[in-house]
Amino acid sequence: MFVGVYIYVLHGFASEYGLGQLGLVSIPGAVVMLIMFVAMARQNAEQRNLERESPSVSPQLKRDLFHETCLLVTLLERLGSETVLEKEIPPEIEVITRRVLLDRLDALGLREGLEPWLLDLLLAPDGHWTAEQKLRAAPAWEYFSVLRWTLGLGELRGLTLEPKYSIADVRALFAIKQPEKLAVLPSWDLRPARNIANHFFFRCWAELVARRAVGSAAETDVERALEVRAEIQQAGYTGDYLIGARTIPEIETPLLFLVTRRAYNRWQVLGLLVDIMSGDAPVGRLRQFLAHSFAPREVAESISAEETQ
Repeated sequence: MFVGVYIYVLHGFASEYGLGQLGLVSIPGAVVMLIMFVAMARQNAEQRNLERESPSVSPQLKRDLFHETCLLVTLLERLGSETVLEKEIPPEIEVITRRVLLDRLDALGLREGLEPWLLDLLLAPDGHWTAEQKLRAAPAWEYFSVLRWTLGLGELRGLTLEPKYSIADVRALFAIKQPEKLAVLPSWDLRPARNIANHFFFRCWAELVARRAVGSAAETDVERALEVRAEIQQAGYTGDYLIGARTIPEIETPLLFLVTRRAYNRWQVLGLLVDIMSGDAPVGRLRQFLAHSFAPREVAESISAEETQ
């Protein structure tokens, strides 16, 4: 007798730095906070009314962005299942992850018109993703984190904090029945986050160059990176990013590569979302972007060539 099992496992970090401290508020301070709260509530109500009268993000764009996020989450769920299947499964267990995910796409009306590379991934028998496919797809968890925030479904954790990806976030996405009513962020609310990710990435990259950990870096780039590091260190802890209790020069090189990669991924997807939300790029570009993490290398390279033409 076979037992059908739908495997879902998060592939990412789940630790946090701990709880903040609770403080006491004086009576005058409480009054001020109450006044601020009322003012903020009134402002939020006005913003909601304005959004209903003249939405900054069209209902169709909200639906399209939501559907692309659903496709990404489906791929990430399959990635989690494939990772679990690296271990030996008892013979009486029948893995049905592939079937469950395809049925869900059918129910959402998202299976029709999928690109061949997407169908190949989703139709592949359970346990048949290659090691390279799983390795290349892992950074897409950060894309989901950014898209979830853009859809107005949660916060975007700072890049100096460890990422936090939860099953509850994924399940909440598929509970949404009217995506056109989501409080999707417009382009001007995305630009600051994009710029922050850009600055953080280049700070981390400069540190890697200064350590000569980037083999392709020219000696002049190394010298300039060393100068930048020296200028920052002169300012002490107030002049650099703190990751936990350590500044960037105090982070071990393997961990710094992971932090840098995450910052780069966030910067890239936010840059694309700014273009999409401002009307400078079609929402279909998002699926082309995801192809770099999920499609075969030759397909991804072909898409890159088309984008540069």
